[in-house]
Amino acid sequence: MGDMSATAQSVIMAAVDRTGTADGVPRRVAEALCEGLPVDAVTLSVLTHTPDRQLLHATDSVAMRLEELQFELEEGPCLTASATGRAVFMEDLHGATTEWPLFGSLVREQLPSVAAIYAFPLVDGGTSLGAVDMLRSTPGPPGCETESAAREAVRAATLVLLTGRAAAAWQPGSLMATHWQRTHQAAGVLAQYLGITVDDALARLRARALGSGRTLPEVTEDALALYLG
Repeated sequence: MGDMSATAQSVIMAAVDRTGTADGVPRRVAEALCEGLPVDAVTLSVLTHTPDRQLLHATDSVAMRLEELQFELEEGPCLTASATGRAVFMEDLHGATTEWPLFGSLVREQLPSVAAIYAFPLVDGGTSLGAVDMLRSTPGPPGCETESAAREAVRAATLVLLTGRAAAAWQPGSLMATHWQRTHQAAGVLAQYLGITVDDALARLRARALGSGRTLPEVTEDALALYLG
């Protein structure tokens, strides 16, 4: 795990020194968090508890599916951490119930390798702007040292993501366009076609995904193909 005190610095250096695509900063920040802390996967998202949420990066397919489930269900540790501005620890997904019964049930069913989730808000000046999810394959609390290092690293990540050259990273890259931007586009098209609000249209897409057992991106593409031809 290395020197915990160096974690925040590694996050900053990994992002500030980046060049290349617009989504490079979030990718490198997420990877630095994953490498510098005893966790197995990391996600970064902004505007997490609002309809306009955007995923910035997920370090693997399991983390991606976790974020999809939270977006589809409108519940989970990431949303709660973002909405409250406080860290949320799910220490044993398979041995204890959660405050989000549907989310907990689907994570256990679809993501059996995820045993614990630690969600930290991205806070700037007292305002929560998003969240970081840290996934572990073994259950248990983070421990005092890890929790302290994670909080420090997330503060540094917030600074990197909100200032300077990192601002360009908020433009959706291919990853975010596939899973979030396209869904918002489909909700807008469906709202116009049916004469309903965008929020109601998004709720219909979510319900269709949940009821059919398909992912929201799959339902999104079906809707766009149907209404845009």
